[in-house]
Amino acid sequence: MKKITLTIIFCLVGMAAFAAGNAAETLLSKVKAKIASSPSVEATFTINGGEGPVEGSATMAADKYFMTTPVLTVWYDGHTQWTFLKSSGEVSITEPTADELMSSNPFAILSSPADHYKLKMLSDSHGRKRVEMTPKSGMSGISDIVLFVKPDTNYPAAIVVTFDDGRSVDVVIDNIAPGSAKSIGVFRYDAKRFPSTEIIDLR
Repeated sequence: MKKITLTIIFCLVGMAAFAAGNAAETLLSKVKAKIASSPSVEATFTINGGEGPVEGSATMAADKYFMTTPVLTVWYDGHTQWTFLKSSGEVSITEPTADELMSSNPFAILSSPADHYKLKMLSDSHGRKRVEMTPKSGMSGISDIVLFVKPDTNYPAAIVVTFDDGRSVDVVIDNIAPGSAKSIGVFRYDAKRFPSTEIIDLR
């Protein structure tokens, strides 16, 4: 679960608008527009739950992202994903399908048809808007996701993921801001930087 949980945070970008038919969809469209308004987005976050707080940072641009924490580092260039587990020194390489991205990253729904989730606007909490996202089927053990949004900026403020077994993990966005344009190399694993790692190619 740790790997999935850490991956959840990071595709805060790649959010493409879907038709706004209710308040929840309208708010998500505003989030997408805010994030898409800059060449990239830089974020720092804290994951609470499981084995304790885990802090990390992420760089995101459209459907690409780079994320690092004390546990792992992930690169995704929109096609290929590299996951470096620091404890084992192994790098796994995959080419996740749209469904696989949906399973590991609930925010992928924002670049997919809205019929994957039931969307519901919840009451505001501490000045933040809330959208509940309930998977309709096959969401890899995830039963519910709640996205908190700062109405003054339309940036995500927090994510709470509840799993089928009752466990929950919350991801607090400590800081998120627009960034400059990034080269594709930022989102691809560079073997020269990790000469002693073991490569596990699962493509």
